[in-house]
Amino acid sequence: MLEQHYRHLQHLEAAINACALSVNLDAAECITTLNPRMANALQQPPELISGRYFRELLLPADETQWARIWQQLRTGQSIQEQICFLLHGNTQLWLEAAIHPVMGNDGQLTGCLLIGIDITDRKLPELRVMEDEQYFRQILENLPIGLQQFTPEGVSVEMNSRQRQIWGAQHAFLGDAEYKWLQDPFYRLNGLARMFEEARDTGKTLKREILLNYAEKNYGNVTRLFPLYYEATIFPVTDRHSRMANYFLILDDITEKKVAEISLQKSERLLDNIIENLPIGYIQFDNFGFIRRINQTQRFFFNSPHPAARRNFNVMNDELATRFELDKLFLQALEEGNPLRVEKKIDFSQDERWTTVGREVYLDLTVFPVIEPVDKEMIVVALVNDITDKKMQELENVKNQEFLLQTGDIGKIGGWEMDLETERVRWSYQSYKIHDCEPDTPINYEKAMRFFSPESQPVLEGLVKQCIETGKTFDAELTLISAKQQTKRVRCIGQPGYTNGKRTRIFGVVQDVTEQSAIEEALTRNTELMRLFFDTVDMGYAAMEKDGKLNFLNQKAEKMIGQKVEMGSNIFEVFPRLSGTVFYARLQECIQQRQSQSFGIYFSKPDKWYDFLLTPMQDGGISVFMRDITESRKMQKELRKANDQLSNLNKNLVNQNKQLEDFAHITSHNLRAPIANLRALMQMHNEASSQQERELYLGMLHEVIKKIDETLNDLVEVVQIRKDVNVEKEKLLFAERVQKVKDILLVDIETSNIKITYDFEQAPQIEYPRVYLDSILQNFITNAIRYRSPEREPELHLQTWRENDNIVLTVQDNGIGIDMERFGNKLFGFRKTFHRNKDAKGIGLFITKTQVEAMGGSIRAESRPGQGTKFIITFRPE
Repeated sequence: MLEQHYRHLQHLEAAINACALSVNLDAAECITTLNPRMANALQQPPELISGRYFRELLLPADETQWARIWQQLRTGQSIQEQICFLLHGNTQLWLEAAIHPVMGNDGQLTGCLLIGIDITDRKLPELRVMEDEQYFRQILENLPIGLQQFTPEGVSVEMNSRQRQIWGAQHAFLGDAEYKWLQDPFYRLNGLARMFEEARDTGKTLKREILLNYAEKNYGNVTRLFPLYYEATIFPVTDRHSRMANYFLILDDITEKKVAEISLQKSERLLDNIIENLPIGYIQFDNFGFIRRINQTQRFFFNSPHPAARRNFNVMNDELATRFELDKLFLQALEEGNPLRVEKKIDFSQDERWTTVGREVYLDLTVFPVIEPVDKEMIVVALVNDITDKKMQELENVKNQEFLLQTGDIGKIGGWEMDLETERVRWSYQSYKIHDCEPDTPINYEKAMRFFSPESQPVLEGLVKQCIETGKTFDAELTLISAKQQTKRVRCIGQPGYTNGKRTRIFGVVQDVTEQSAIEEALTRNTELMRLFFDTVDMGYAAMEKDGKLNFLNQKAEKMIGQKVEMGSNIFEVFPRLSGTVFYARLQECIQQRQSQSFGIYFSKPDKWYDFLLTPMQDGGISVFMRDITESRKMQKELRKANDQLSNLNKNLVNQNKQLEDFAHITSHNLRAPIANLRALMQMHNEASSQQERELYLGMLHEVIKKIDETLNDLVEVVQIRKDVNVEKEKLLFAERVQKVKDILLVDIETSNIKITYDFEQAPQIEYPRVYLDSILQNFITNAIRYRSPEREPELHLQTWRENDNIVLTVQDNGIGIDMERFGNKLFGFRKTFHRNKDAKGIGLFITKTQVEAMGGSIRAESRPGQGTKFIITFRPE
């Protein structure tokens, strides 16, 4: 029996040696015996291996696993598991091992038997497959795009984290195992369900842009919905038998790109609308000179034919264009690459093919080249402004100026003006001539005073001082000693000039009356000799005493008085209409100053204007000259009215031209750089090598387009304000409009705790467009809240009063203030900001200034950093 058992063990050992590796270890992990396969695996003879430390030959790859195995062996447990050993420290040997403990009589571990099947060739590929599977699963899980697996029936199998984020935690895909999304009305409406069905039916890969869902964004108490666009890709995956086993859905967020495309399309439409509605003509040429586009202003101005009729027009070979050198202007803009601005006089009556204007016109042309952003071709744009009326007005003004110079030369009348701050004096040409000075010689107040005689100088200084301090006008005859030492008698007239209610200058005229004074003196000396001739003079004349007693009247004077006058009568009794007029005051001045007094008086009852000249005589009497100037006054009044209308028209034309220049400058300045940035970003996007770079450039494109959109909206608003000059006016109470704006800004006012006060007693109402006044008040209140000082409670005070015929509104806050030395000239500029307030856009004050000036008013500011800001608005009547 024992022999049979022994043979059985021999057969078992032979079988193990034939297919397995076997080794016996003692309790210290030293090798006691091993079979040939193990010796072959260790690549050493058995006699060199026996007794060596097992770890020197086979190092366990997982020390933790090997320590656990020995811990179990010490408890008498047998082990069966896969173990990896390292041969020579680097070659893997995988064994499907069975380890049995050998226990001593004392129950302690004395050794163990390890029998293992070499599974290295099978295990290494399995590990590689597992590693590859784990690697690709990590890649798919961390993809920046959503990936989801479906069965052919549309059942969701698995999705990566990005896809779960796209659907959201509350979506039925993640919580409802029975969810049938192919029947969901929303996904059938946006086309995703039908796209899946089409891919399933055709076996093709499909890619489309879809509106997947909407996102909510909260702004205070307002919730807005924003669309989310994705690029969806559905493709099938076949099994080993080429059958459609699964379908995969890829979702890539293209919301920013899509919104940017929509915004770009919107901006293009808006830009086209702005160009079409520009108040000046717009012509676009290709680089060969053919017209590509003109706007409606240009079509209306030139009465241009239909586009089909002007298709063959080319600025390079058209007869009219070459005659007036428009072709050279086109070539110069192309070659130099810079904007050109010229004035051209063109006679359109010489060509009726392209326009029916049929007259000579003056054009303000601005020509500049532009690179077309899509085709990268050079185009030329011409802005055309018809300045014919303005030019004719300028020519008329030149004629009027020449006329005034001739009139001043004949009458020896010159103009003068003095700046009260600098005391710099400006003379007209005739004033230089009266003083015998070379034209354009620098003159100040001190130099001007030196020309007057010692007797006249203090008189004039007193009159000027009185005019500066009280605003009283003066009119005096003085003695002047010219630069050539010629003594002249001159008449000086002066009056104050105001800027925003403050006296800033004195201006007037100076007239050489030397000859007139000589005549008056001769007349005084020869009064008695000329008495017989006064009746033949077409002027009233009276000689009287200082108390008004009449000594002589000619027939013309009696006719003007309306009755026969006896000598010795008092002039105020026979001519009662003089009572209550300036006659008595001027008479006293003539007596006291011994100077002639010239003035006019209007008598309302007969509707007559009389011109009086009071002249002192050597014997102490007074000569009174009277002249009926009613017809002359009426003619002057009509002429003044016509001149005022002409002046207003000229101001309007100048203002419109300035507005056009400002608009062209703003459009060029604020759109050129963003459009250049768009072109650069588009080029960088197209040349980007990775999706991440392209997404970065798309985000930057979105921001640039957003800024262009804001700029265009602001420009459209400004254009509308300047265009809408006939906006309806109505009588408005300032207090009511302030309360209306406070109601609109109730939340901001209560949040900021601003204190708003006002005083409208002096000017409680105004006739003005309601929408403009509300906008102005709202902007100032909003600015006072936005730029309040953190060091004190915000306050705002509004006050109105009347100044001459104008209404003045002041708005004063106690905010952080503005450095006027640095930013004063840019305060009302387009998109100019001076603080680091994140809400500041630089458009509010620009629009306010536009609204005020559109109605003929003006606005200015006074401010110092840390001491608040005061705005002064002057509303002018029409």
